[in-house]
Amino acid sequence: MEKQRPVKRIQWGESSIILLNVFLFLLLTIGTDTFFSYNNLYSLIYGVSIQFFAIIGFTLLLIMGELDLSVGAVYGFSGTIVGALMRFFNVNFYVSVICAVVVCGLIGWLVGVLTTKLRLNSMMVTLAAMTIVQGLNSVLFNKMPASIYASVYRKFSKYEIGGIYWTILFMIVLIIILEILLKKTTTLKQLYYIGYNAQTARLYGCKVEKIKRICFSISAMTAALGGIVATSRITHSDINTGAGMEFTMITACVIGGCSMAGGRGGILKAGLGLFFLEMLSNGMVIFKIDPYMQQVATGAILVLAVLLDVQINRKKG
Repeated sequence: MEKQRPVKRIQWGESSIILLNVFLFLLLTIGTDTFFSYNNLYSLIYGVSIQFFAIIGFTLLLIMGELDLSVGAVYGFSGTIVGALMRFFNVNFYVSVICAVVVCGLIGWLVGVLTTKLRLNSMMVTLAAMTIVQGLNSVLFNKMPASIYASVYRKFSKYEIGGIYWTILFMIVLIIILEILLKKTTTLKQLYYIGYNAQTARLYGCKVEKIKRICFSISAMTAALGGIVATSRITHSDINTGAGMEFTMITACVIGGCSMAGGRGGILKAGLGLFFLEMLSNGMVIFKIDPYMQQVATGAILVLAVLLDVQINRKKG
């Protein structure tokens, strides 16, 4: 009797997120006259490439089963820091960028220390950090309301290489490099070991606490860089920059195959999840759907993605 071949199941976050993007892309292309145009698609990809900075470190943490809810606050704060340094202290733009990234990196490091040394829940620590950073951002912002920044700052997000915004090219290069590193290098493979079972990872020599602190710092620094580019794009600080981004990051990562429990995920998958959400938002704008309903849709997608993630984890035991 011939043995029946096992059916190969589609793994959520690998093939599924690609199919979701293809389906939505075709739906919007057929259903609208403006979606499938060069200007719209280029603007869409450009917007994703800016937010992509923030999702890099966020994904690394999620792979380890940690959560950074301060990502949106840091994203908004960094752009304000650069503007304040340039306006009040006449600091060079690029020096201001370095200072802002370092300051945000230190915030991330402190969060990592509190999480690992005191064994505190990362969600609660980063929630507190989010509140503190938002307060600091408001203080700085109120000292320079409606300030249009210097031209060097405004042009930063608009630099082109071969007629393409540098952030788009940088995103593509980073996806390739980070995917290779996550799959091929022992150092970054440790993130998956830690996420799957931190205790076992320690027994095998992984410096769990140190790696987590580094990744919290990386998450803050990548979010800071993305926030600086976002602020450059709108030419001035906006108190709402980065607002709610933490939920966008969680949703993008989870529908891209990352697990809230850790042990699964990847940069490419998270990026595809982010592209799906931005494409959905773009379609809603074209269809003139109320912005508040867009939030409802994003929230509903997050709930469904988390439920699916829970089911997958249960099946895996």
